[in-house]
Amino acid sequence: MAYNWPMISFLSRFIPIITPILVVCYWLYMRHSFKRNFINIFSLNHLSIYLFDLFVFYCSFFRHFYRLQNSYSNNSLFYFFNNLSYVLLGFLGLLTLVFVFLDFENIFDYFLKKTITPSTDLGRREFFKKNLAFTGLATSTFVAGQGYANSFTPKVKTVHIPLPEKHKGLAGLKIVQLSDIHLGPTLKKEFCEMLVEKVNSLNPDLIAITGDMVDGNVDYLKDELISFANFKSKYGTFFTTGNHEYYWSASEWISWAKSAGMTVLMNENVKITHNYSDFFLAGVTDPSNNRFDKKNASDPQVAAKGIPSEGYKILLAHQPKSCFRASKAGFHTQLSGHTHGGQGFPWNILVMMIQPYIRGLNQHEGMNVYVHSGTGFWGPPNRFMIDSEIAEIIFTADVKT
Repeated sequence: MAYNWPMISFLSRFIPIITPILVVCYWLYMRHSFKRNFINIFSLNHLSIYLFDLFVFYCSFFRHFYRLQNSYSNNSLFYFFNNLSYVLLGFLGLLTLVFVFLDFENIFDYFLKKTITPSTDLGRREFFKKNLAFTGLATSTFVAGQGYANSFTPKVKTVHIPLPEKHKGLAGLKIVQLSDIHLGPTLKKEFCEMLVEKVNSLNPDLIAITGDMVDGNVDYLKDELISFANFKSKYGTFFTTGNHEYYWSASEWISWAKSAGMTVLMNENVKITHNYSDFFLAGVTDPSNNRFDKKNASDPQVAAKGIPSEGYKILLAHQPKSCFRASKAGFHTQLSGHTHGGQGFPWNILVMMIQPYIRGLNQHEGMNVYVHSGTGFWGPPNRFMIDSEIAEIIFTADVKT
């Protein structure tokens, strides 16, 4: 698939203008579809349409109060309603699919009425419609509930990455990768403490956090993240920025990460010796930084500067699409995140239109690209059939390349 990144970048400038229009169109569609597929079919009171409006706007907009980042948005009552709005937003997304499906059925039914005779049992069609609507509602509820249950317990996923023959001395190197934790709106201090305990129990050689660690300001979240200073590994914890850090004063988060004992890699690299063999760990800033700080624009070539051509090179890059430039810069392995593995259907289809790889271990022009499915979640806590993960990446000489 060809990716026209300049065109995508150009179109992204219109998002602030297009988004409100799309929201209004979406609300009007959902309102009309609810009336057609539920109020009319089940003979509900028309007051229900206003309750549905309230439901849609609560799901869509209550979460924006989180951006206040003050004492009013930092208490258990607000947290409950904010979390509930995210859960119901996930349910609303699933309900949208049900409405679309029912509308296709209505179109089919319209053409069917053109061909059936008056003697046909239309009552049977109404019974079928009611059952279809009930089934869609029940399925959405089940998927939303199951997705919620799966969102707060990331699973350890072991990944083996083969080493070239000349770098087999690095066999056994273990990197534990976290990505897309999104601490803030729904994930809190307890989640951080659980991550630290799980990661430390894996005895990693080094820990890599590939961006989108937070959603919030430093002053608002620093107490929630205090346990991250307790990560333990042989070579330390390394951090690269994701796009969400730039939504919340990235420079402050970079300073905080350093104060927590992390090494922040911004288009730079460090040399590490493992089992008497050297390798080079590099990191790039997220492409979002290109708009804020052109001097530190994401650049794998700059990140590789000074690394000898024969050295084994690992790149931490938040977005998988960095692979196009990383492979040309001579990297052997890239560790990324950003996609959340799609987080759930049908969003994974949309991600495929933007990123070259969405999860798991991939090959790109001879370079390994591992795309992390995300340790936390963004938006609705709805991980159905796509687990959150803690990636235990082990380099092995068993398979030669």
